[in-house]
Amino acid sequence: MTSFGTLSSLIRALFALWALLLCLTNISSFLLAILKKRYLVSAIALILFLPVYFMWQAIFDFSLQGGVETVLFLCRVPWVWWLITFIALTVAAAFVLGYNIRYEKNYVTPGTIKIYLDKMPCGVCCWRANGQVLFSNICMNELCLALTGGPLLSGNHFYDAVADGILTIKDKKWRFSCREITIGGERLREMIASDITAEYTKTQTLEADKAELSRLNLELKEYTLGIDETVRRQEILQAKVNIHDEMNRLMLSTMIAESEDSATLDHIFSLWEQNALLLCMEAENSEETIARIDRLAQSLKIRLIRPELPEFMTEEQRSLFFSAAQEALANAAKHARATTMEISFEEKEDTLCCHFSNDGSMPEREVNFCGGLSNLRRMAEEQNAALSVAIKETFILTIVFPGKNKPIG
Repeated sequence: MTSFGTLSSLIRALFALWALLLCLTNISSFLLAILKKRYLVSAIALILFLPVYFMWQAIFDFSLQGGVETVLFLCRVPWVWWLITFIALTVAAAFVLGYNIRYEKNYVTPGTIKIYLDKMPCGVCCWRANGQVLFSNICMNELCLALTGGPLLSGNHFYDAVADGILTIKDKKWRFSCREITIGGERLREMIASDITAEYTKTQTLEADKAELSRLNLELKEYTLGIDETVRRQEILQAKVNIHDEMNRLMLSTMIAESEDSATLDHIFSLWEQNALLLCMEAENSEETIARIDRLAQSLKIRLIRPELPEFMTEEQRSLFFSAAQEALANAAKHARATTMEISFEEKEDTLCCHFSNDGSMPEREVNFCGGLSNLRRMAEEQNAALSVAIKETFILTIVFPGKNKPIG
């Protein structure tokens, strides 16, 4: 059988090229296994590399100078055994290389971690206390280049540049956060850069909406505060309208009255004076209103007996009380010819009762809530208060103000 050494130079060169390719394949497998920390696989690749390299060196030495005795011994081996050996080594090398490639795809390795971290939209960096960078992905490298104008070589230097805050880089908002971690007993520093452009824009919009809402709330409060004054003025205006209607009736009465009837004229002029005083009553505060009510009672020749107003009465309750006092005085003078009116307050459980009693003549028929009393009842209902009249020894007009937690039905 033909030995390997008797083969032509071209055939031996092809075997040498084959051996060289196997050497490169085993070296690649060895390095891949080392990177994946698969030390058993790296040892197998090294074992496969040694015979292939020895056979390649033997072919090379035999072609140049005939070789030493060992080389000559190998070259006298039939070439078929060389072919079988090369095929076996090729299959083994291909198996080891295929295993490394398949392991790279199916298992987590430092290489796959690096690949996927480079694909992340956020920046990641890790360094030692002395500033030595152990890892940084592509995004963090680009951010460092944009901020400092140079590559990421020192973690401490880059940390000073970002100051652990929010920065604008290429029309985007980035938030840099840093923390200390412990890996393998060693203290390291880790920095994460997150793209918060969308969140920052939404936050700015939310703050603008919040400011607008605060402005609207302030305007609403001012509007609410103005409602009470508007209601009070509307009530005063309604009272003036009623008084004007009464004055129109007085004008007609004056025109048809006989000049010789002095008693009738005195009565008409007295009513003119009463309505004129009521028309002018638009007090700016409680003291002035009480003084005007006292003057109204004096002009109507009614002795007014009243206590001081309770301090806990609200402005709305005081306004309703003043309107009721005016109406009670006017009715006592016009309908009952009263000379004395007494105002009293009575606290019952969770309510406050205000009584207006006069010594005038009693009504001959049932009292209907019309005219001024109708307006007064409407004002009381708006405050959830109750308005009633009672005919006992005297005529009594009563307003029941509700407490804080007990509405009047």
